[in-house]
Amino acid sequence: MKKITAEIKINYIFDTTHKGSNYSFNGGRKWCNGGEFAEIIAKSVLGFEPKKDANTSYDVDSDIPEIKASVKSSKFTLVNKKLGDTFEESVDNYFATTHSTTWIYTVVIDNIATLYIMNKVEFEQFLYTFTSLNERNVVRCKATSGKMIAWFENKI
Repeated sequence: MKKITAEIKINYIFDTTHKGSNYSFNGGRKWCNGGEFAEIIAKSVLGFEPKKDANTSYDVDSDIPEIKASVKSSKFTLVNKKLGDTFEESVDNYFATTHSTTWIYTVVIDNIATLYIMNKVEFEQFLYTFTSLNERNVVRCKATSGKMIAWFENKI
């Protein structure tokens, strides 16, 4: 696992009155959710154009195609469709069909972005530690926690 910490250099607005889409990068003309925010911030930190991808399916392309990376953040959904009847089957089917080879969990605190960059083995361990199958039979992550950050820090 690799860790990158950087000050966020692009301007954004955070506004809790925009339920579900609290972030804007263009002065409030368009709003994005936490996952989209994490993707844009990760791209900016890594030197790529800071824009949201076109919602390409996980099995066709990656959030950051240049490095085949999928960007994740607090309370992420692995994919928005059922991949199996059990957690294990869902995870196995995800890895059998995903386009990504790198996963980036993004944490933002006080205008500082921390990117935890994982390979397949590390991300699979992460999934088994911090996610579960929800009522829609999709894999969903818990909120970022101190326990999660400690787990990341121990893997670096």
